[in-house]
Amino acid sequence: MSPPPLRAEFDVVVIGAGHNGLICAAYLARAGLRVCVLEKRLEAGGGLTTEEVTRPGYYHNLHSVFHDAVEIMPAMTDLELAERHHVAYVRPPVQVGLALSDDRALCVHDEVAASVASIARISPDDARAYQAVHDRYREFVEAVVVPALYSSPPPPSHASAALEGSPEGMEWLRLGRSSPADVAAELFQSDPVRALALFQLAIPRGVVSDYAGLGMLVPLVVTQVERSHLCVGGSHALAHGLWRALLRAGGVVRGMHEALRIRVENGRAVGVDLRGGGTVHARAVVSAVGFRQTVLGLLGDAGLPEAVVRPARHFKLDEYSIFSVHLALEEPPRYRAARFAPELDRALKVGVGLDGPADFTRLWTDIRAGRAPEPAMYCAAPSLHDPTQAPPGRHTAFLWQPAPYRLGGDHARWDHERERYADRLLERWRAAAPNLGGGNIIARFIQTPLDIERKLSSMQEGGAFLGRASLDQLDCFRPAPAWSQARAPLPGLYLASGAAHPGGGILGAAGYIAAGAVAETLSVPRWWLGEGAPAR
Repeated sequence: MSPPPLRAEFDVVVIGAGHNGLICAAYLARAGLRVCVLEKRLEAGGGLTTEEVTRPGYYHNLHSVFHDAVEIMPAMTDLELAERHHVAYVRPPVQVGLALSDDRALCVHDEVAASVASIARISPDDARAYQAVHDRYREFVEAVVVPALYSSPPPPSHASAALEGSPEGMEWLRLGRSSPADVAAELFQSDPVRALALFQLAIPRGVVSDYAGLGMLVPLVVTQVERSHLCVGGSHALAHGLWRALLRAGGVVRGMHEALRIRVENGRAVGVDLRGGGTVHARAVVSAVGFRQTVLGLLGDAGLPEAVVRPARHFKLDEYSIFSVHLALEEPPRYRAARFAPELDRALKVGVGLDGPADFTRLWTDIRAGRAPEPAMYCAAPSLHDPTQAPPGRHTAFLWQPAPYRLGGDHARWDHERERYADRLLERWRAAAPNLGGGNIIARFIQTPLDIERKLSSMQEGGAFLGRASLDQLDCFRPAPAWSQARAPLPGLYLASGAAHPGGGILGAAGYIAAGAVAETLSVPRWWLGEGAPAR
């Protein structure tokens, strides 16, 4: 049964209740605007999903898990998510581990000295290089790179000019002309340490190791300015906190209300027509869904000029998706390589099947050829760090395998290959962690790239980042030059999803930037910038 038609007038209507949509809406509601968020699903949060898909009491995060921006995300403090809305995080001391095939291991800790000590056991020279990169770039990243994530992107010439004034900035520009694989090869000597740097790019940043012009991201991960956190109670707890913040500010969320089209009158976005009937009228429309969805779907029959529509037709979706297997366990994974580095068993995420740059080359070659890749996995056991995600004494774990959306050219093949491929991945994981056998696995749940798209339509072709993180689709080119300032080239329409600057992941940046653009256009004080007190 369809929900009753919603007929209303608001200042702002937001399409999509993912974290960026909720953040944008909460900021604007606290600014005193009448805000409505439309969500076609029953629950808010988008990729912030936590579900009991194996057994009751085992809570599995099916999409978003590693929240790297918690310590830098303005919404955490501006919206009082921890103090007032009960959003809590844990930061595991061992952030990343690589379980190498020779039963050695490398670990990245939340303190650089411990990371350097771990690397020194593999390569003393690389340990010194790692420390040097950290010391050279830490202050620069904090002062220059992090603020840029939460600001509208400047033109390329302005961005370059701002960096040219310091040695660190010039070196950043030089590294930015290379690929991450090239920079890892330049900075480090050993294959395992190079792999350690590259491992932290694809997830959760969406960056492939051979993407030209993104080599500066290697120093970014070394600085550990963005450290991974787990949301206590599961990722969906963040969605609940954002929802509560919006409701407390007087905003409205309408679940099971799907946007059919953005209403355009006299060359301006003036509201949203709903599937099943009804229209929500608004002074501003914010799209927090994908770029292609917005332009080719919601605006598809608006008679827009070809120059406005063309960028969406050519916008590149993510080059890879994720095949995942979620486990309910008696005990957490115990790695062979923990005999070399005991802290590996406590690492938040562990790489298996990624010993050096050649493994990344093979992975992306397989994906681009439409093959199910040889195991090259991101593995984690969230309940080690947050016991609330499993029954007492039990555990949850999962593996994420980057994979193509089209298997052998046909996305429907995943429905036939899911069990076989899951078995193959678990066999490789078990080789690294032998206790993942016998009666330890209580139940499992498989999610394919096709399953992701079926559940979350914004993640077209199963792409979690809502658009490729390649140089031609970043900064002032994301999603396209005329759309990059959160404002569309159609008055009254704004973009606030991971398809916009600065990209996907749980950054909250696109929603934050869009809120500023809407407030500025509607002449509402931006309380979060000190222009006025927020509404309570």
